[in-house]
Amino acid sequence: MHSQENLLEVTVKDFADLFGTTTDDIKNTCMDFIDNVDFRYRKIAGIDRDNLILDVLKKIDSAEIVASGENRKPEWERGWAENLLDFINSGYDVAKLVPKYFRKNVPVRLNRDYVMPVDPDFVLNCTKVFRNWLFRKYLKAADSIYEFGCGPATHLAFLASIYPEKKLYGLDWAKPSQEIIRLLAKHLSWRIEGYNFNFFAPDTNLHLDKNSIVYTFGALEQVGRNHEAFLQYLLAESPCLCINVECISEFYNQDYLPDYLAVKYHKKRNYLDGYLARLQELETAGKIKILAMHHQQFGNIYDDSHSYVIWKPK
Repeated sequence: MHSQENLLEVTVKDFADLFGTTTDDIKNTCMDFIDNVDFRYRKIAGIDRDNLILDVLKKIDSAEIVASGENRKPEWERGWAENLLDFINSGYDVAKLVPKYFRKNVPVRLNRDYVMPVDPDFVLNCTKVFRNWLFRKYLKAADSIYEFGCGPATHLAFLASIYPEKKLYGLDWAKPSQEIIRLLAKHLSWRIEGYNFNFFAPDTNLHLDKNSIVYTFGALEQVGRNHEAFLQYLLAESPCLCINVECISEFYNQDYLPDYLAVKYHKKRNYLDGYLARLQELETAGKIKILAMHHQQFGNIYDDSHSYVIWKPK
């Protein structure tokens, strides 16, 4: 049970600070959703916080933690196949495209602290607010939008609802992803196409439309330090804008315990490493321009997965 007097709430200003924007920006894009969802939470303190941190440390040190990389492709095939089956069995309900890793009733990281939400879907709902703000702010000028590492196409389904006139492309190395997208186009008449794409070996014959924007959303974490091939592909294709929503290790301040633990977890998982530093090198070399970057201090108990960097090739 949650004691009412100990409850706090993520306010409009809190969302603005989390996303690195203004309250007016949030009010102009997200209020319909924010007003209808419960964003209350309580801080986890004392022995409960100690126990949570101990659990995190034990998890990091355990053999359960598997490093990301090319060898994990079969797991993603199985995961998106589950979403595909649920999607078909539901009569093509796009709510069934939400990945299973969005767990319910779990503590989360918020502003370098640990909190317990009231709403079981707090993580998913905060992600929806962020996605709504990000997509409406940065994607409206494109004719075509590409999501690389799109998984079960849950973000693309949202995009189709707000930008039905745009051409959407979902790219993923797991084949069930392409089947989901084929069914979305067939049964919902969306302007969407799916392609098989591997970050580790990009298909250089796959060319982007003119006036296109590219984004990733928690997908590059799987490549570790092997991001150069994808970066070179993007530089060659030269989209109007590139948006990467990822766990970006360079943003953590290890003088804070939650950030120190996040870096330990990040390294154990072999998540995206050196990507922001590489973008900064490319900017210094005059090959790209970084337009925005921000550490969003929010995520599951292990890391902050919604930080972002926005850039464009020159």
